[in-house]
Amino acid sequence: MSELLLTPAEARVLAALVEKSITTPQYYPMTVNALMLAANQKTVRNPVMNLSEGDTGAALNRLERDRLAVRDGMSGRVIKWRHQMQHQMLLKAGELAVLVTLMLRGPQTGSELRANAHALGGPADAEGLQAVLASLHDRAQPLVTELPRAPGQKEARQAHLLCGTPTPGMDLVAPDVRSHAAAADEVPLQLEQRLRALEARVSELEQRLAQS
Repeated sequence: MSELLLTPAEARVLAALVEKSITTPQYYPMTVNALMLAANQKTVRNPVMNLSEGDTGAALNRLERDRLAVRDGMSGRVIKWRHQMQHQMLLKAGELAVLVTLMLRGPQTGSELRANAHALGGPADAEGLQAVLASLHDRAQPLVTELPRAPGQKEARQAHLLCGTPTPGMDLVAPDVRSHAAAADEVPLQLEQRLRALEARVSELEQRLAQS
């Protein structure tokens, strides 16, 4: 696929969708409301976000355009969503686990990353983790990077690149931009967010009308 750049909201929604498909498959695919709650969890999230239902729906619509998420055709009257991240990005199970863990929890040391990715099917040992990180880095569009050690830190941390180049010393490092947005686009962020929320609402209403 072409070069991908997500907003922090899109990265969080996508990662939460992947996480729940693995850890709670009985509740997957997911509604917008359930996914909003998953994205806004107070635990195992860094940073903690406060996305609205409109924010979540707008993120899903963008992810759908990038073919990273799809509406489930068997969900009946309530719209539910599935991810296509592994297929579209050509990721092995261990690579998916590591990348999603970085998207959910922010930059982490190797030992932290290995422990946190375990529940998602990540590598069991340091050698396996290094192999996965090398594979994620050695792509036409690298998906991870190693951050320089900050003062007082004993170990370097790994970070994902799906939201842009990380800024040293920050956990939320992703600029709220997209690769296909024109550089000259000066639409205020607040207006753009409201437009996305409106698009999500209109899409949901159209779906309901088609099913009624």
